[in-house]
Amino acid sequence: MTLALRIQNPFLREHATVLTLSALLHLALLVLLALNLQLLPRNPPPPARLAIQATVVDTRAERQRAAEALQRAKQAELAEQQRREREEVRREAEARRLEEQRREAEQQRQAQAEARQREDAQRKADAAARAKAKAEATAQAEARAKAEAQAAAKARAEADARAKAEKRRAQSQADLARQMAEEESLAAIAGSPAAAEYRDLIAQKVRRNWNQPPSARAGDSCEVRVQQIPGGEVTSAVASNCTGDAAFARSVEAAVLRASPLPLPSDPRLFDRNLLFTFKPEQ
Repeated sequence: MTLALRIQNPFLREHATVLTLSALLHLALLVLLALNLQLLPRNPPPPARLAIQATVVDTRAERQRAAEALQRAKQAELAEQQRREREEVRREAEARRLEEQRREAEQQRQAQAEARQREDAQRKADAAARAKAKAEATAQAEARAKAEAQAAAKARAEADARAKAEKRRAQSQADLARQMAEEESLAAIAGSPAAAEYRDLIAQKVRRNWNQPPSARAGDSCEVRVQQIPGGEVTSAVASNCTGDAAFARSVEAAVLRASPLPLPSDPRLFDRNLLFTFKPEQ
């Protein structure tokens, strides 16, 4: 039962030594008292007055000593209890102080960690903002450069187009002037004796190579369009506006082909790839 009380009651567990000494002291007193009672005779002879007084004095002294010992034990127990209470209070105060220090350190650590997190977040935000601004500036610069390049390319293209158009216009004017000059020159020489001579030479050679068909009649004629290459080689001959029949037209075309190469003019300017002349057998 003592063990159960010691385990279950914290007060008994803390003051077990003092209580045990007190219990042993009471037990010793009870044992002494029991021994004294047994040693006394059941029917003692009337003691002398002096002996009874001494026994009473001894018993009172033992009681006084036991009471003093008990008082000292109680005082020691009380002092031990007070010491333990003071120690408990000191431990609790120390525990509270350490807990407070731990909480303060934890709060400081948490505050520092939050401050570092805010600083890191701010640094990252600043870096992201700088990177964004740099990217935007780069994009704007590239856009400006691209626009300027496009504008310059467009200006160059327009200038080139204008230059080419001007060149084509000048070339066209030159070609037109040259063509007009050539046409005027040809027109001037078309009626010249050299032109008449050139046409007569061609007509004579074609007549020499003409085989008269049975259906031909006196006075028949055809306009003949001849394509020739430099040197007088005939590539094609087509008779049109003929007064004779189809056999007469075919005979004229065949005569032109057999007359190839045609005579060349004395003036090279009279040579015409697309030559048109009138064929009359009598002339």
